[in-house]
Order: sequence, then structure tokens, then C-alpha cells
Amino acid sequence: MPVAMAEKSLNAVIVGGSLAGLFQGVVLKNLGYNVRILERAGPDDLREQGAGITAREEVQDFFNKYDRFSAQPYSVQGDGKIQFIDQNGKVTETWKQQLRMTSWDTLYHRLRANFDGLKSDYVATEHHTADTGAGAASYEFGCNVTDVKYDMGTVEVKFERSTGGGETLHADLVIAADGPTSGIRRMLCPGTERKYVGYVAWRGTVVEKQISDETKALFRSYVNFFIYPGGHILIYLIPGKNGSLKSGERLLNYVWYCNYAANSPELRNLMTDTEGHYHRITMPRGKMRPEVCAQQMVHAEKILPAAFAEVVRSTKQPFVQCITEAAATQAVFFDGHLLLAGDALCAFRPHTGSSTNQAALHALLLRRTVPLDIVPSKPQNTISPGPSKIDRLTMQAYESQVMQYAKITSLTSVAWGNKNQFSVWVFLGSAFWLALAYIEVWARARWNLLSGGP
Repeated sequence: MPVAMAEKSLNAVIVGGSLAGLFQGVVLKNLGYNVRILERAGPDDLREQGAGITAREEVQDFFNKYDRFSAQPYSVQGDGKIQFIDQNGKVTETWKQQLRMTSWDTLYHRLRANFDGLKSDYVATEHHTADTGAGAASYEFGCNVTDVKYDMGTVEVKFERSTGGGETLHADLVIAADGPTSGIRRMLCPGTERKYVGYVAWRGTVVEKQISDETKALFRSYVNFFIYPGGHILIYLIPGKNGSLKSGERLLNYVWYCNYAANSPELRNLMTDTEGHYHRITMPRGKMRPEVCAQQMVHAEKILPAAFAEVVRSTKQPFVQCITEAAATQAVFFDGHLLLAGDALCAFRPHTGSSTNQAALHALLLRRTVPLDIVPSKPQNTISPGPSKIDRLTMQAYESQVMQYAKITSLTSVAWGNKNQFSVWVFLGSAFWLALAYIEVWARARWNLLSGGP
């Protein structure tokens, strides 16, 4: 795809309407593209996911550039520390690191408000800048994309609606942001299926005011870890109901990593719900069998420090996610007219807290790469820099940057996970591959510097 100004209004289709798709949609709409987001799930399936996530540098950069509701905070501003706690509840080590913690539903509603004006209790609309985005925006639920084809600068997208019937769209640009199990990635990169890595994450939230003063005093606004042989747990604060950041209304979010061997009876028992249905990746809230939950609560009392056990025990509806990995072999297809974005490109383990950051990074780089619409129906959005004020990227340079980020972050998350879940030998093996990747990055940078390459 040429890095140039387009001579006509451009159409973009985004497959997947979670955070990655919305990051991309906001950018493309801002550039003058007419954008349709096709989300496979129904509206009830995306409601109240509530999982905690980290708003790292690129997420913050994105909202600084594109958020029309910037007067309203979207994250818990921590006290700049990560603390490690032992079995007796004593702090043994602290790291200085400023992290901003938020939640999936808070970012989803903020992005929807910026993309297509969705109204919700998460976003106060009385104080915001005007929507001067040039392109049209459409968000459609229940759309399952079944095929993509390319012909002379146009991508054909076929999809079926959950309500019946299908449709074929023709787009100048397609973004595949359909998550870790991306159907488009599997179409274009066979053999890149999602793979289970040997452990799961028990997850849950508790309203801050429901926790004892002693536990709140220990955790404060820090990210808190307890690591033990064969597992670890972390707890941190995230926004509460409707994105509330008021003390007492915020949520304590925990992620507890526990080993379950692949194809074991224990894993099947864990992932079989109240109706006898086996879930391969996620056991949803409210579907867990009571006896399975009760068994884990007993385990929490035995192995976790009292403060951690209190939070886990106080969770009304925990859910479980199998930890998986998936990675594409390339990011750009169809002469630059189809891009993989977010977890569809690379779904790494969650230990670096970088999945959402990767999605925001892809959107920020996208702005510097794709053609720009010079005949928008409205003036360009003045929230972010105009095309003349940013450094342009070739599609080759774009792909190089996103693939490098994916590789380094994936290997880092593997090393961190293996260190805390498995033996030292498993960790050392993953640390070796991570070190090798950094050497490769350094060598490539030196070669580019000497040769004048990208």
C-alpha cells in the first residue's frame, strides 16, 4: 500500500469490536475513513467483563491524543510501587514503578464513546470536546466473518449475521482485530492456533469497602504479589461500577495463576460448567460449579497469606481463563490492505500487562502508515496531530516494528511465567531465547545504522 494521500473517501472494515478493534476504529475515523466494526459476539456477551488491565505508555499516549473525554480519569493512579509479600503478610521487596490500572469495561465504553458516540454511565458527556472526526462510524454485533479475498486494491469481506442472512463488503483496508483465536489469522497463517501453556488464571473482583481495613492498609494502591512454588497471585485496584474511582467503590482485582496439566482430569473438571459443558479457554462468571469453587477457596486458605485469601474468598463470581499463546508469522497481507492487530497478531501470556498496550501501539503506528483521506466530509479532528506533523512509516517499517514488539514481549512474558510457575531449568531455557532476541534486535539496529536501512 503506498504511503500517500488518498484521492477518494476510503472505507475500512474492522473485524473484532473489543479494545484492539476500537483503538483502530478511532484512529481511522479520525483520518477520514468510513469505518464499520464487525463484532462476532452479541451485546450481552461483551457486557460486564470487568477484568483488570494495565494502561501502559502507549495506552496513555493514545488517550492523550484521541480522547474527547480527557477531563474524566479512566485509571487508578497507583503509588508507584510493586510490592512482594510473604506467607506471613510481610513486605519482603518493593520495586519502584508507576503503573496505571484500569478495567476492560472502562476502556471499552470510553472507546465506544469516542468511536460511535455510545452513551453509558461510564462516560460523563457534559464535559468533552466536539466530535470533529471526518469519517462515518458503525459498530455491529452478531457478525461472523467467514472469508476475506483480495483483488486489485480491494478486500472482499464476507460475513454472516447471528439473526440470519449474510453480506459481502468491499473495503480499501481491513483490520483483523478478532482476538487470540482470530479466524482471519488462521486463514492467512495456517498452523497458528492458540496453544495452552500448562496453567490457568483464576480471576475475580471485590468491592473495596467490603474488605477489612487491615487488608486495605497492606495493599494500598500498590500492585501486590505473592509467589510460591508452582504458582503466584497478584492483586491491585481498578475502577469500580461504571468506572468509579471513588475510594470504597473501586474494585480489588486478583489474578491467581495455578498449574493444571494439559488434557488432565483436573483441567477438564475445572472447565466443565454447571450444565456439563466443557469450556476450552474461559469459564465465564456464574457458570462455575459450586463444588469446584469451594475446593479452590479451601486451597486459598491453606496456601495464600491471609490478606490475599480474604480477597479471593470474598469473590462472589470468580472466572477462569486458560493461559495460551498464539502468534502470526507476519502482520501485513494483501499488499498492505489487510493488517493483523492486537491479540490477532500475537497473543502473549499476560504477565507483562502488555496486551492492551500492544493494541494501542498498533493504532498509533497505523496513523503513520495508511493513506490519508484528503476529502473528508468534516474538518480533520484537531485532538491529534495533523498528517503533516507526524513522521510517516512505510508498510515495511510498520511491520518490522509491530513484529519486533510482539517477539520481545512474548518472550518476556514466557520467561516471567516460567519463572513463577515451573522449575528453574524451564525458566533458564526461556531466558536464553529472550536474551538471544535482544541480541538480534541490537544487531539489526547496528546494521541499519551502518547500512542506512529502515
